[in-house]
Amino acid sequence: MFHTGFRNGTATRTDEPVAGSELYFQRCQWCQTTTFQRLLCPTCGSTELTPERSTGEGIVSVRRGVSAAEADLWPVHMTEGFVVRCRVDGPLHAVRPGVRVKLAAASPRPGTEPVVRLCEEVPLDGWI
Repeated sequence: MFHTGFRNGTATRTDEPVAGSELYFQRCQWCQTTTFQRLLCPTCGSTELTPERSTGEGIVSVRRGVSAAEADLWPVHMTEGFVVRCRVDGPLHAVRPGVRVKLAAASPRPGTEPVVRLCEEVPLDGWI
């Protein structure tokens, strides 16, 4: 995670999670389906969705039809079963479907995406 210093504007890398880096999802009280930022359950249509805290771990998924404005966004399948679009903090060559990630920072304000960090480093040539 890169943080910008307030006084000198330099970027520094830290491995500690940012304060308030909690991601909440919703679970339907009728069918137990998990979802992210919805008004209705996508399975049964119920409005009885209760918030739960995510573990913050997931796997990067395949993306299709990406515009230039969304080039750094990836769908992440979280362990609880919901999918959320995230910005991935890590080397560009290592961000690909199937890579494990962990929450680095939740959305600081509505309309922004959570940030996740790669759990494993992948060599430049792709061999593990």
